[in-house]
This record gives sequence, structure tokens and C-alpha cells, in this order.
Amino acid sequence: MPTEERSAEVPISESDLVEIIKRRVREGNFLGTDEVGVGDDAAVVRFDSQRLVLTADAMVEGVHFLSDSMSWHDIGWKCIVSNQSDIAAMGATPEHAVLTLAIPATTQIGDLEDLMAGVVGALDQFGGMLVGGDTVVSEVTMLSATLTGRLCDSARALTRNSARPGQSIAVTGPIGGSSGGLAVLNEMVASKGIREKSEDQSRLLEAHFRPTPRVDIAPELVGAGVECAMDISDGLLIDLERICVASGVDAIVNANRVPCEPSLMNVFPDQARRFALTGGEDYEILYVCDADAVTQVNAKQPGVGNDDFGVIGEIVDAKSDGGEITVLDECGQVVEFGAKGWDHFAR
Repeated sequence: MPTEERSAEVPISESDLVEIIKRRVREGNFLGTDEVGVGDDAAVVRFDSQRLVLTADAMVEGVHFLSDSMSWHDIGWKCIVSNQSDIAAMGATPEHAVLTLAIPATTQIGDLEDLMAGVVGALDQFGGMLVGGDTVVSEVTMLSATLTGRLCDSARALTRNSARPGQSIAVTGPIGGSSGGLAVLNEMVASKGIREKSEDQSRLLEAHFRPTPRVDIAPELVGAGVECAMDISDGLLIDLERICVASGVDAIVNANRVPCEPSLMNVFPDQARRFALTGGEDYEILYVCDADAVTQVNAKQPGVGNDDFGVIGEIVDAKSDGGEITVLDECGQVVEFGAKGWDHFAR
């Protein structure tokens, strides 16, 4: 239901928050036709003769991580990677970063060194340079990074509002690993880390703590003519829903075609599909395009032999305003999920 039609007393959702912000800033009144404002993975604004891609993301203790179960290095790494992933999803490469760091006064020098090693390590590996920021004392640890990027094709960005009926829905790689890693972590906490980890469990933990942003695939998506994309940060289904709402279309997803992280299938065979469909923080790219563009993208990916690898469904005409996602199992039966992914304000 559109935000303006809801009672002011109804608990807010993340989608409501974004819609309220979009309405208040009245982006259509000042953005040019080649610019992108609130509601996408990143903003694209004109700066002199160039277009600047701009995004921000935060990590808050108790919301995104628990400091007693995640290393300081990994905290810094994930904060930067989440921003790099947003830049890649716009069809751009990272350039410059500023970091706001709020930490308790009791933080040890060694922990801060580890955190900054994670920040700089992610920038060195996937692109971008730390050029400034701010520091403040806080009762809880919080990092907020702002990252700029440069479009791979200066004439266009990848956006959420450009999906069309008849196009294929695809992902750039296996998903669900990070969600599986979180499940392994929760099991370890419950057992106080007594049980020895298997190789597959270790891989899932690595996927959760050290995700890889698909900065490498951004030029290939743009080169293949893809116009619609976003990164999978909150969960495949909820992120696809956002594309469909922005584009005014619906979607059909074939659950058995969603590529799952192999270790996920080994450790959680009964839950793997659910983790892949509704788990977040995989940072693969979800994209929508014609079938031949998928073939071009896959041809550029090492180790991908199938022309239609990652094709998980199809965009269809909207029944109403758009945003309805139908998930089918291998028999063509509709599968229902209690939640499509992560919403910060969901109860």
C-alpha cells in the first residue's frame, strides 16, 4: 500500500521510510533527466561535465554485528564492501571514500588498527581510496562510509526502474552463503564454539564475514547492454520486489533455478533454497535484461559454462501497481515465504 494512504500510526517499514524521504526532497524538481536520486543503490548527480556516483552505508553494533563474535578487521571490511557493491550495481567503479567512525572511549589501539586494516584492505582489493572522514566517541561502535564512483559508461547508469516485461531475471553468482554463515555463527554461539567446524562451515563463515563485491562484473553488465540492476544486500526476493515496484512490473521466480552456494547445500540441505531466496549480504548483482545479454555477461565470467547461468525467472506485466513476486517450485507450484528478506524496521 502506498505510504500516503497509510495511517500515520501504522509502524513504519524500510520502504515507507524511503518513500517519505523521496516525497520530502521532491527529487523530480531538481534532478536532471540523466541523474538518479533517492531510491536506488546510489545517487548519480552531475558535477560540472561529469556524472558522480555517490552512496553511503553504515554498520551499527547490535544491528549489523556483535563485536564479541566478529573481528574488528571484518567489521571494517564489510562496511566498505557494502558501499563498493552499491557502486558496482550502478554500473560504476569505486573512487574515493570518507569514513565516519564512532567508537567507545575504551576501544583498544590494537582493535582500531585491525578495523582500519579491514577498511583499507577492502579498498585496496576492490577499488577506492580513503580521503577523509570524522571520528566521535560513542557508547556503541558505528561505522558509516560514503563512497564515490565513476560510471563505466559515462552516458548511462544501471537503475532499478528500467525492467520490462519479457526480460530475464538473473544473478551474477551463487547466493545464500552469507545467510548460511550467519546460521553457522548462531550455532557456534549457542554451543559456545565447542564443536569443530567443517570445511563447508568455514566457507560459509568466510562468505558472511568477508563478502566479495562484484566490482569486476560491472563493466561486463554495462558492455552487454544491461540497463536494470541492483545488488543483493537484503535478500533476493525483497530486492527483486524493489526493482519491480520501481519499474511498475511483476516477476516470476523459479526457485529451483536459483544458484546456491555449494557449501550451503552441504551444510543446510533443507534450508538452502530459503537462505538463497531470502538471505542477504551476498553482494552478487541481481540484473534484468534480454536473454542474449545474459549470454554475453556469462561469457566474460571465468568458470561459467552455461549461457543461461543465473537466469532465475522472468519479468511480467503488472497485475496492479507492480511489485508482486510469484515463486514457483520445480513442479510449478507456488511457494510462500513469511518474509522476503531483511527489513530494518520489520517487527
